[in-house]
Amino acid sequence: MVGREFIELLETRDLPLAALRLFASHRSAGEQVSCRGRMWPVEDLAEARAGDLDLVFFSAGGAVAREHAPRFAEAGAVVIDNSSAFREDPAVPLIVPEVNGDQLAGGSARLIANPNCSTIILLLPLAALHRALGLEEVVVSTYQAVSGAGKRALDDLIGQAHAYAQGEPQTWRFFDRPIFLNLIPRIGDWTDDGDCLEERKIARETRRILGDDTFPVYATTVRVPVERCHSESVFARVKRPTSAAEVRDLLGAAPGVALHDLPTPRELARREEVFVGRIRVAPGDARVVRLWVVSDQLWKGAALNAIQIAERLIAAGRFDG
Repeated sequence: MVGREFIELLETRDLPLAALRLFASHRSAGEQVSCRGRMWPVEDLAEARAGDLDLVFFSAGGAVAREHAPRFAEAGAVVIDNSSAFREDPAVPLIVPEVNGDQLAGGSARLIANPNCSTIILLLPLAALHRALGLEEVVVSTYQAVSGAGKRALDDLIGQAHAYAQGEPQTWRFFDRPIFLNLIPRIGDWTDDGDCLEERKIARETRRILGDDTFPVYATTVRVPVERCHSESVFARVKRPTSAAEVRDLLGAAPGVALHDLPTPRELARREEVFVGRIRVAPGDARVVRLWVVSDQLWKGAALNAIQIAERLIAAGRFDG
């Protein structure tokens, strides 16, 4: 699903495009995809030559990325990978452009990692608080759309909704429980400490991108029967007393953040911003900030963030000459 979002965004973003090559598994090889007024053939990734490319976006899962991304990088391309394969590699930059995009200036890395979708959405408002107020503790609960798990998961939700409407038995193939009219408080495999992998990713990536491992991040991740856009309930304990007015001013000035009275997933799909509402400072503790955050995880949480990384590299002259 993210691959299709890349195509959609390339139609509207001002990314210079001399030529486009598209890769997929052998099942899709030979198909034609429309982008910027012409048709482009899909190649079999396993057999494709890796040369003659400036920039490659990978969004094919960790195993595929580990096998193929390095060969494209070794052939001279800059590879921006959307999987979890390289996010914990200290030699690979992990980038949210509005937060730590300055790491790209003057750099020579040929492999760059796109963070987890929930981490990206969390970090745009959280970075603004971190810069101005400091962070002592973060607690986040995520409410993650089914499309974040891919097309088969979304097909499951739609199929169950249709079956329910027709009074027919519901079946499911992707999740181990039905997702329609349900919540599943686990995303990814369990870890040895009782968290699931998504929760561990959020905690580790947040501290790495902010460059600060002095505060804990506690995450609970929940899959919800929403088609598109992740939502997050955020509790942040900051280092000095603040006010709701100050927090609104900080977030209103933060790049990529938009204030909203009551952001909901259904109305904010295919929007580029991270929307923040329900901004509260606890009346009994002016160091406790609470936020409600919503953003399109297929855009800012994935394809758009990767394209914005490419735009930063272009602006920095990485591809000149």
